[in-house]
Amino acid sequence: MKNLIIAAALLIGSLPIVAQQIPMTSPLQELQHIWNPAFTAPSTNLELTGFYRKQWIGFDNAPNTALVSLQYPFLDLNMSGGLMIMRDQTGPISKMGLQLNYSYMLKEVFKDDDHLALGINGYFYQYRFNPNGEVVNEMDDPLLSAATQTKFNPSVGFGFAYFSNTEEWSRDDIFYIGASTLQLLPSELLLESGSAPRERHYFFNIGNKFFNYDYYLEPSVQVNYVNPEIINILLGIKYEMEETFWAGINYSSNNDFNFYGGVILDDVGSRYSSLRIGVLAGFNAGPVFNAGPGFEFYIGYRFDTD
Repeated sequence: MKNLIIAAALLIGSLPIVAQQIPMTSPLQELQHIWNPAFTAPSTNLELTGFYRKQWIGFDNAPNTALVSLQYPFLDLNMSGGLMIMRDQTGPISKMGLQLNYSYMLKEVFKDDDHLALGINGYFYQYRFNPNGEVVNEMDDPLLSAATQTKFNPSVGFGFAYFSNTEEWSRDDIFYIGASTLQLLPSELLLESGSAPRERHYFFNIGNKFFNYDYYLEPSVQVNYVNPEIINILLGIKYEMEETFWAGINYSSNNDFNFYGGVILDDVGSRYSSLRIGVLAGFNAGPVFNAGPGFEFYIGYRFDTD
């Protein structure tokens, strides 16, 4: 019986294996602060977000990620801050920790109402390797017979983002572009049974919200790159009707198709707030590795502080 544990175990072994080390999310602007600190609270909204992602349903110990985050704009200071708590697990490897985001905004850079945000983050993860209870082919593998091990591994990231406008439903189109690098200070994750390098991750995205009277269309492109050879390109299109619902579709260069949608509940707790609840379903259509389907759940509470 083949098991994903073999690939996961090799990640912590002594061989130089390179892989995606930071959990992925769908290319929604509401989640871009996870990848790029410059996207932290870019408008006047306080945002409280909950997110869960489950990949490859049907596979034992498949990747799953859960997080909660808070973003707050300090309008008088032209800056914003964010806090995120995350847990991620793939097979015997898991990590849990805290991420802190900070973004400073330069307003009216090229025209009225635009701004350029510069962001930095620090994240503090406790890694855990627990091979107990896993089913494998090679029962005599010394790595899999090791005891549970933990390791604290902090790092930092940096990013920028440009917004032509941040006030939605002002009927002006909104263009945005951003880039960031995470795990900027790469280091070895050292355990008793082996080590693995923490590689830098590079992120780029660009999109535009084309507004009509009570809806907008948002095409977007997102690129994730891990040194030296892993690259994933995501293309997306989103439709949102004001204070009602949103829906969209994404396609990535590794043959993933994602379909998503959600509802918007207005005036929840206050006339200046809203509750957004959405789900995503995806599957891989590749000829080599046809994994099971995956899904995401998103909930976000927004409150206009202006």
